[in-house]
Amino acid sequence: MSSLISCHRETGDMSPFIRKEPVARHSEYFEGVLQLRNPSEELLNWVRNQTKKDRRALISKEDKVPGGLDLYFTEQHYLQSLGKKLKERFSGEFKSNRRLQTVSHITSKELYRVTILFRTLKFKDGDVIESPSGTARVLSVGNQVQTQNLLSGRKERWPVDAVRNCAPVEIELSE
Repeated sequence: MSSLISCHRETGDMSPFIRKEPVARHSEYFEGVLQLRNPSEELLNWVRNQTKKDRRALISKEDKVPGGLDLYFTEQHYLQSLGKKLKERFSGEFKSNRRLQTVSHITSKELYRVTILFRTLKFKDGDVIESPSGTARVLSVGNQVQTQNLLSGRKERWPVDAVRNCAPVEIELSE
């Protein structure tokens, strides 16, 4: 939701008046969907607390779906910034998509709905996993997962789909 900028009618003061609370148009209104798959309780609490703390959007609806939860947000720009923060803070697969919803009959602007998918992974940076090429340490998780093979020391990049089901493994260091 953008800031409401106006001028005071009597004084002509041009200082912006910023909305203190997001405006709910009606109970089912939404501009974007955050699809959380395999979410931890920590992740859900973080999203709810961040939304409550920022006060730029409302969660208008929550739907439980197989494997996760869909949260409907009243402000798509806030949802996009929340998705970026989510990607930085938690280890997971991030996909963003938008689709044309309508064209404003007043301004002729195209209005979009945003869908953000965040699928948490079983591992995070620094964990040791059994990758398709052997036992490897996870160096980074983004659009791809970068690993370093523990035997050869070789660094590899994997699509998230290739290592999505890999779980962290315990290794014993021999001296």
